Amino acid sequence: MELIVRHGEREANVHVEEQAPGRYRVQIDDASYEIDATPADGSSVLSLLVDGHQWTASVRRREAGHYRVEHRDWVEDVSVMDPLAHLAEKSRGGASSGRQRITAYMPGVVKTILVAEGDTVSAGQPIAVLEAMKMENEIACDVDGTVTAVAVEAGQAVEGGDLLVEITPPEAD
Repeated sequence: MELIVRHGEREANVHVEEQAPGRYRVQIDDASYEIDATPADGSSVLSLLVDGHQWTASVRRREAGHYRVEHRDWVEDVSVMDPLAHLAEKSRGGASSGRQRITAYMPGVVKTILVAEGDTVSAGQPIAVLEAMKMENEIACDVDGTVTAVAVEAGQAVEGGDLLVEITPPEAD
């Protein structure tokens, strides 16, 4: 799975390859890491073994594509998006126009679809629940609009970047 991760002014290309359940090879730009990730007690806290070094971090979703990461006294906000959404954002100059594709940000199984074609949705509204890494994650829309396509169904396995829902924002006046 390919991702673009922003941390402050830094932007990194990230490639995540699942080796086994809970075990990943992660490449961040030119650096490569072997990571074992285990959720601690069903919370947002992860126990991480990174290249043999133990870490504990809390990762909390703030809104669609935005997360707060905490480790001891270190607290940072990061944003995550797939490369196609990143290119689309750059080509729009950050504006929301045209159909918006809501995609899976990691491999998993669609647990629930919370919208149907024709539904009116608001930015931040949950549209699906994705189970990944033994955790259920709400996927929210980034824009106000109308659901024009639902590309998946409950129980379906998806890869990072797979289309979940397409939303058409209202026309600008």
